[in-house]
Amino acid sequence: MISLGISFDGFVPIRDAVEIAKLAENCGIRSFWVAEHLGYRETFATSLALAQATAEARIFPTSVSPYLRHPTPTAMALASLSEYLPGRFGIAVGVGNPMFLRESGIAIEKPLKAVRDYVAAMRELMSCEPVTQEGLTFRLAGARMAFTPEDLPPIYLAPMGPKMLELSGEIGDGLVLSAGLTARFAGQSIEKAVVGARRSKRDPERFGKASYLYFIAGGDRRERDEKVRQKLAFLFRNENLRANIHSSGLDIDQEAVMAAIARRDIAAATALIPQEAVEVFAIAGDANECRTRLEAYANAGVEECVLSLLGTAEDKHRSLKIARTF
Repeated sequence: MISLGISFDGFVPIRDAVEIAKLAENCGIRSFWVAEHLGYRETFATSLALAQATAEARIFPTSVSPYLRHPTPTAMALASLSEYLPGRFGIAVGVGNPMFLRESGIAIEKPLKAVRDYVAAMRELMSCEPVTQEGLTFRLAGARMAFTPEDLPPIYLAPMGPKMLELSGEIGDGLVLSAGLTARFAGQSIEKAVVGARRSKRDPERFGKASYLYFIAGGDRRERDEKVRQKLAFLFRNENLRANIHSSGLDIDQEAVMAAIARRDIAAATALIPQEAVEVFAIAGDANECRTRLEAYANAGVEECVLSLLGTAEDKHRSLKIARTF
């Protein structure tokens, strides 16, 4: 049995996301991962809307960045949601996309320390004790929460580089890997997190291992592959994916992709993604092809496959119905 979640990127109206969430839960999806892309729908507001429209799926705002949000209001938001709907919320903390952060005037400095400080502050704040901490991106001088949820929400990391992967095993309750990773690279990433867990004398078996996976099942192959290539082009704007792209052996000019996305020329960026990238970096095809690809990620150590549904509403509905057979 493959454990499945789905992701929401904030690119569509919340009402449309709610309809997908309701269908997904009926199809056996058990977790929703709600992205925080700058300029798109806000993660906590979207998460609440999804939670109220569904019954059981766990919901993770992600990747919440220490460079954008102070830990006190973040802990307040997460604790409030967890109090309202116990056991249904977690969070994934990550640096965020460097390009979009720069566009908002934010420079990334010492990301390992920033994330470590942020996670520690979140946990201490939800203890309801006064917290004094000089974090890299914040300062707490006796701040305290007045309430805490009965079930403390898990704090995952959304790591990319090798040191952040090890940190996720060291301090996180789990990790969620980026979409667009090869199965082999995903497995290698999980191994790095396990190293961090063992170094901190933590049980790697109790550490959650999730990964986003671009997913589109059925439909016309040519149209389907074009949608995957377009999504990969947008993803590869992130310089932190350089090692993953290089490991694939495909000839992809990431600098040119990044430049095209920076000027918002999606067509030019998509043209730089070769056809072979569809099979290497995503899950696309008929039911059997998709199942085989999902099993490759599961065999690499991914315990929860978080499907990032591509295409139109019709594509997403069809993909969910096919995923239900898994």
